Amino acid sequence: MQKFENVDILKSLKAIMQTHTQHFQSDFDIDMETLKQAAKSPNPEDKKQLWLCRPAGTWCLRERDTFIKGSREHNTFCFYAEQTRDKILAYAVELTGIEKGRVTGNLYELDYKKLYEHVKDVSVPAGNTKLIYENGERTQEAERRITGDADPNLGKFVRFEEQPKDPAALQTILRDEKHSREHFKSGDIKAHIEKLSGKEKKPSLRAQLAQDKETVKIAPKKQAAKTKNKGLEV
Repeated sequence: MQKFENVDILKSLKAIMQTHTQHFQSDFDIDMETLKQAAKSPNPEDKKQLWLCRPAGTWCLRERDTFIKGSREHNTFCFYAEQTRDKILAYAVELTGIEKGRVTGNLYELDYKKLYEHVKDVSVPAGNTKLIYENGERTQEAERRITGDADPNLGKFVRFEEQPKDPAALQTILRDEKHSREHFKSGDIKAHIEKLSGKEKKPSLRAQLAQDKETVKIAPKKQAAKTKNKGLEV
């Protein structure tokens, strides 16, 4: 697996998507908005995402939530391994900021099937649920149904967020994931995309001719050496 550091995240992921996704490419419009908002977020957990590229669409899932059993992200991530035979291209996305309008960061190539087994193995149970409103948040017991109603004090309901039963265990998992990816071999994102598209860069005609010339020069020398050695044999 390779890592691609300090790249244009949206441009790179779009190019990858275009090599593999044949239907519902508009899913990536949602991913772009998700990543733009995450890049601006002050929450470090928003800046670590898992991105899935499928023949029929894409998904952008917050890494932290993917490792909580029963969460929407966990169930979505596992679904394609359990219920389909689709080839999935998977990447970890590490956002570092926005430079001149470009969302920048690091991409890490992942083996989806292996990561699926790992996610199933190490994910932590869910605990209570955090309800987030326009003017604040509150915690709700895990067993209670989420209604999506406005709160008289906190205002309009925005979204909910599953909380791990053991927060320390989840943080250990996320640290281990980051540490593991840092040891990936550095790669060239353009070459990677060319390989995915089947347009892997070939040597230029000039370079090929030069190589052929060297081959022609070397061959007679080898033949002469063989003849000379043969004459010394008794």
